Amino acid sequence: MNFHSCTIVLNDHSTMVCKSVDQSLAIIDTHGTSSIDSILIDTSDGKRIRNYHDLSVEESIESLMSL
Repeated sequence: MNFHSCTIVLNDHSTMVCKSVDQSLAIIDTHGTSSIDSILIDTSDGKRIRNYHDLSVEESIESLMSL
């Protein structure tokens, strides 16, 4: 799987769409995990987009780091 995009939703409902793993991790680091409501990761296998929207913040960070 390859990174496609990552949407980070903060507790105040602000939403940021990231186009790289590095950008995603930088935003998470800047805001801290306690201010993040959810992280929605989309990956691509070259044909289809797969969604990972039901992971915890910690699981999402681990997934991003493995992409």
